[in-house]
Amino acid sequence: MPQPDEIEYLYDRLAYFERNSTRSSWLFRQLGRKIKYFPRDFSRRLRRSIKKRRLRNETAHQVDTTTPRKASRGDDFFMSAEMLSLVAKARSFDPEIGELTGDEPHLKPRANDAGYEKLREATKILPKSRYDSVVLMPAGRMGGADLVAAILVRALVKSKKVLILRTDDSHWDCPHWYPEDVDSIDISPYLKDIQNQHQGIPVRHRALYVILTEIAAPQIFNVNSRLAFETMVSYGAQLASQFKLYAYYFCADRTENGSETGYPVLFFHNIFRYLDAAILDTKYLANILENRFSLPLSETQRLKTIYTPAQVDAEQLPVSERHKSEPDRSRPRILWGGRLDRQKRFDLVVQIARGMPDVDFLCWGKAVLDKAPSMKKAPENLHLNPPFKDYDELPLGDCDGWLYTSEWDGLPTILIELGALGMPIAASAVGGVPELIDEETGWLVPETASVDEYVAQIRAMIDDPEARVSRGRALQQRVRERHSMQAFVDSIDSI
Repeated sequence: MPQPDEIEYLYDRLAYFERNSTRSSWLFRQLGRKIKYFPRDFSRRLRRSIKKRRLRNETAHQVDTTTPRKASRGDDFFMSAEMLSLVAKARSFDPEIGELTGDEPHLKPRANDAGYEKLREATKILPKSRYDSVVLMPAGRMGGADLVAAILVRALVKSKKVLILRTDDSHWDCPHWYPEDVDSIDISPYLKDIQNQHQGIPVRHRALYVILTEIAAPQIFNVNSRLAFETMVSYGAQLASQFKLYAYYFCADRTENGSETGYPVLFFHNIFRYLDAAILDTKYLANILENRFSLPLSETQRLKTIYTPAQVDAEQLPVSERHKSEPDRSRPRILWGGRLDRQKRFDLVVQIARGMPDVDFLCWGKAVLDKAPSMKKAPENLHLNPPFKDYDELPLGDCDGWLYTSEWDGLPTILIELGALGMPIAASAVGGVPELIDEETGWLVPETASVDEYVAQIRAMIDDPEARVSRGRALQQRVRERHSMQAFVDSIDSI
């Protein structure tokens, strides 16, 4: 029968393996039961296992390292005597490493592995420069997340050398958003040609992992690249041991049934432990993640709310003060702009316009994710135009306010930009919108408001010119104080 000190040793070894193993807790509970009820048998089996490992280690150390084993799978080091010896030494410190079989998945593909040629082509187009930061983004489209990525790059280049990697698509629609001297590389064509799974190995994830280790930038930022999120799930531990990892999160999306989906749902809980910081654009999202996953205080400190800065001059005269006191037009005018998708509720704008026939609604936008709505039955006082590219194209100085009708959202950049201009705004109280628009800075409509409630708030905005001026000023001041580029740069530097 083992002595008490021997049993204590067995429990110590079990605790060590549990701390340093990825195996299920169920296995360790069963081993604990064996120690408790069958200590003699467990001790005998453990001694026998240790003896076998020592014999294997001695055999590995006796390998002739002067004559490397010929590579049979396209890699001179793989399964060579030198590699076997190194692994044997590592195994002497941690038996969990186990023995090499020759069939292990590789972090770097060998020459005859699936996707190797495409990976080699991708690495060839990488600049030879050394970078301080890599910003991963799916593509360069004309969206809010793409704008945030551009702003992030502009903040980083003030003190760092930055590389942009486009991982999912080749679009580069707004190059003027980005600094001219920043390298932007499109690796998506090469990664798309690599099958995502080969013999159970996530090959595309592995390819991006290898590319990031080749670049070896100390900081990696992911701004909405799905492939980057997936790679962090597969290789987050390896990346975190070499680099500082940051991921940007925006509001979750919604299915047609109203269920949450999107990156905060799919790629937060499974990679947060690897991140140096999760960057959020609203306190609303930070509170959701903190409560949903019951994060302790030590972990919530890695949730960083960094407000997106305005890109227009917030020092100019507020639009609300530039509105004509006696306009040439005889009818009130409300502006609306956005995607003609389910999220933005253009259908609600149509109903509101139908309920306010004495008001003109000037709208800009197009369908991006969903089918474009039919305008055949739209009321005559609603006018739909193609998307605008610049705020100077809009009659901001000759209107009575802006309407925002989103069903769910974070803190959309369009409201920040309009706030910087001092525009009177009536907006739905969804997501992070109330962090910018409230009773002092605009007209907030309840999240589940009816058409009549929207109409009432718009009427209140139209009928009170003094409130439009005062709330427009207050909104501009809030943007000036909280959404400045310098505040953004300071926040990024602090993490």
